[in-house]
Amino acid sequence: MALLPPDPLFILRSDMGLIHNIEFVFDGFSTSHLLAANEEGYIYLWDLKTNRSTRKEKLGASIQAIHYVPPYLISQEKSGAIKLWHMEMTANCTLLKEYMSDGAYCRSIVINNTLIVPQVNSQVEAINLQTFEKIRMYTPLLASPSEKLGYTMALEKVEIGAAVYVLAGYETGDLILWNFLTGEQKVRALFKEHIMSIAFDSVTGKGVCGNSSNLLQVFTIDKDFKIKLKCEILLSSEGCSVVKLRQDRKILACGGWDGRLRLFSWRSLRPLVVLRQHKNAITDVIFSPKIVPEWDCRLMCASGGEGLISLWNLYNQ
Repeated sequence: MALLPPDPLFILRSDMGLIHNIEFVFDGFSTSHLLAANEEGYIYLWDLKTNRSTRKEKLGASIQAIHYVPPYLISQEKSGAIKLWHMEMTANCTLLKEYMSDGAYCRSIVINNTLIVPQVNSQVEAINLQTFEKIRMYTPLLASPSEKLGYTMALEKVEIGAAVYVLAGYETGDLILWNFLTGEQKVRALFKEHIMSIAFDSVTGKGVCGNSSNLLQVFTIDKDFKIKLKCEILLSSEGCSVVKLRQDRKILACGGWDGRLRLFSWRSLRPLVVLRQHKNAITDVIFSPKIVPEWDCRLMCASGGEGLISLWNLYNQ
């Protein structure tokens, strides 16, 4: 007899509506708070000791991504506005600087105190987190002036050897890898169109793309910068909003448009469980960087389009 899927530890409920992004408030040592950003431009601060929201603050409109880099908070809006805030736990955020990127849904990422953002004409840009000034641009090498890659859809940090790289996925299904420091394009490969999310394991050189189809595409990048499709994982329905690897490289999480949260063994790619707590599309999945004292485990948190955040303790033994 098949085992029933486990229940979540807790469900965070409020008036959040469509949540785009969640982020642990981590000071380098511990975390007891969680941030959520929503379609209406609000951030919510959740206390994981009480499982209650302690703050609701309007920071813009349709916030697609947030990053907590103590003592700063960075918000990225659908319009392309990037804002740097000074954040205290007991006071409202103070706006320090603003910057414009390309609008849409691609989430920015942070690499070595640098913010990586999508820009116009399928370019990607690096911004200094302290000055909010441009450091360099990553420009795709195209076959002809008429070639179009469409929107940048996903960004991911990649490490090969001792060097750091930026990996971008596009509407067309193209993957492009640049050297983080020089901006030199190293390789380009074509996968399924409408890439939605990328996760990469720099230890094994293996990554995965989620897209609008019912296939997860697992690939490798070797030390000679060759990208190869390793295999494909068939899903029961189309659309994967987010793929995330747990920090210990044991678990792959896939958040679907169907509201299903699917977990796989990253080593064998064997399916482990399908979680059905959310009714609308999964919009984000994160793993706590350390054990959350209040739950005595490394939490997995998932947000959904219905405005709920689920907390889980799975496969931590």
